[in-house]
Amino acid sequence: MSELYRHLLIPKDAAFVPERDQVATFFEELQTSGALPKETGFIVITNGGEMRAIGRNHATGEVYYGPDLKIRRFANLPAAIDSMDGTQINELWAEANGPATIAPFELYRAHVPDGLWSGPYSFSIRCKLRQEITHLVHSAFGCKCDLQPNEPAIFDNPWNKQPIETSGLACARFWIEFGIGDWLMPMITGSLDILDARLVRLASNVFRIEFTQGCLCNDD
Repeated sequence: MSELYRHLLIPKDAAFVPERDQVATFFEELQTSGALPKETGFIVITNGGEMRAIGRNHATGEVYYGPDLKIRRFANLPAAIDSMDGTQINELWAEANGPATIAPFELYRAHVPDGLWSGPYSFSIRCKLRQEITHLVHSAFGCKCDLQPNEPAIFDNPWNKQPIETSGLACARFWIEFGIGDWLMPMITGSLDILDARLVRLASNVFRIEFTQGCLCNDD
């Protein structure tokens, strides 16, 4: 599933790490509330600690390395959760086709402001965990820049590339992503607080922490 846009829920405490049971409850509540349809597949991504070559700079010859990830697919949530015992978990995904009973937000054709979308689309909801506090804008797996945990979070509005500063952070060990496929994205003006309030409350209640919102767009 090709995703253009990802919407983020970022804990206000960058060092926050949830319990496994909280992650399981979060996805269970998403299913119960109708935010995930019954026909949902689950993916568990683990990192065994090894590194492998993931690319090469053809101009300089420099080899880029990243974690050697193991990807497993499951037809239901209990099987995915059970598989997480004794492993170093990076991510748990739910993949489905929308619209769900509770959609994250209204969707538009990318860069077409009058193109409100009413048809089906693919989407994912992902809980992501890293070993260290990670800058979400620079790299999903960490970067070599100096990390400033208290630096204000600034994200680019995908509609006009204008910066939007939020009240939260742009770094975390754990965060939640709502990924939208099929070249669709939500309308964003001056604020990123656009996720359906019921989903924000659900996450805050389950993980017992306050979240702020951010976004990433892959159209560059």
